[in-house]
Amino acid sequence: LALWGIFATGWIMLRHGHGPGEPVAAGNEELSASVAVLPFANRSSDPENVYFVDGIHDDILTHLAKLEDLKLISRTSVMRYRDTDKSIREIGEELGVATVLEGGVQRSGTRVRVTVQLIDAASDDHLWAESYDEELTAANVFAIQSDVARQIARALQATLTPEVGARMGQRPTESLEAYDLYVQGRFLLNTRQGENMHASVDRFREAIVLDPAYASAYVGIADAHLVMWSWDIIPFEDAEPEIRASLETALEIDPRLGEAHIARALYLSHMSRRWDEADREYRQGLELVPGYANAHHWYALYLIEVGRFDEARVEIRRAGELDPLSQIISTNTGWVEYFARDYEAAISQYRRALERDPDFQYTWVLLADAYSMSGRHEEAIAAARRSLEIDPNDNTWMWLAFALARAGQTEEARRLAKQEADTSDPTRIAMVYVALDEPEEAFAWLDRALAAESPFLVEMAVDPRWDPIREDPRFAEMVGSLGLGR
Repeated sequence: LALWGIFATGWIMLRHGHGPGEPVAAGNEELSASVAVLPFANRSSDPENVYFVDGIHDDILTHLAKLEDLKLISRTSVMRYRDTDKSIREIGEELGVATVLEGGVQRSGTRVRVTVQLIDAASDDHLWAESYDEELTAANVFAIQSDVARQIARALQATLTPEVGARMGQRPTESLEAYDLYVQGRFLLNTRQGENMHASVDRFREAIVLDPAYASAYVGIADAHLVMWSWDIIPFEDAEPEIRASLETALEIDPRLGEAHIARALYLSHMSRRWDEADREYRQGLELVPGYANAHHWYALYLIEVGRFDEARVEIRRAGELDPLSQIISTNTGWVEYFARDYEAAISQYRRALERDPDFQYTWVLLADAYSMSGRHEEAIAAARRSLEIDPNDNTWMWLAFALARAGQTEEARRLAKQEADTSDPTRIAMVYVALDEPEEAFAWLDRALAAESPFLVEMAVDPRWDPIREDPRFAEMVGSLGLGR
């Protein structure tokens, strides 16, 4: 569950202040250093150059994420405004920012032209504009990206330290062909489609052949394998060595690559179960890219898993500020309350998330669990059935089975658990048997989950669904074997 949430396309906010998607007045002084970089227009004659245009857009976001005192809206939220007809003022209000950057990229033969303009969202005044017309080389592409980020920092009076300035000026590769393959890989990975994700790995590998010192391409390989493992596209034994080796190489090449530290933190916690090392990696990564929304999001999930709920609230609130239209972050805003056993607070947040997207299945399954644990069994069963209407996958059947078991409808719950036993994750099946008050069967399925390296085990130390067997010595031994007994 955690890994599904980590890599869903699109987790936990304080229960006061502005939530994800709630408008914030753009004129607020605290937002003076805030910007949304809208998707750049593809002004090339070839529509397939969109991958190159998106690559330049993403790289500018990566540069700006290094600025500690800049509120930068994440890619997930700004991509909603591709080809929008909304005004700059409307966008600024919806995203809670004072400024908006618009731009376009034209790639033609051996030339590249990039135009950008920074606009005050409240007044529609142009604060800064620039046009770059250069020979198409890797050095020029990186110089344009760096200069745009610097100019935005200067216009918004964000702090640009010498170290951050130096990192902005680094060239990840001197090969335009390698860069082209890398941005193709990122474009394919962002689709979150199985075939495309496999193809993204090929592109990253081809980039590395051209430039073996291209650190970001190694991170791309790791990210793709993390996503494919978490989505059950490839097994643990195929994903783990690729992720470990790719990240080791990336950090040997560039120890200050923040995205590599964040990816390694995910690997350490969810695949290697080295929780203290994961914490250090998250902290180091966030020092390097403090404006990276997903890093705050994933760190919040880590903090939940180790039971540090107050810190998790702080991190998820920051993630929600940086990615205000992310449905997954909005949904998981309630997750810390669920694990803290405040089920009504969790239910309220899940229902707010469903107001914005009533067809987001993940929200329905979490709502079903919260209803079950709070004793609202009819509502739990209805929520689980609604999730099945959206996507009747194997693990979703187990959410229904759990709700039925908690409601006392034991025969139907047991039938579903047996029916889906060959295809559902063993951890989910074990939870159903806990709810059925059959601990021996539950532990048998937990043994299978441990053998299969199930990603659903990482919440064991805090998940209330395990409370009925929590005092059993076998459960404590399992939690200890995962490194979660703290």
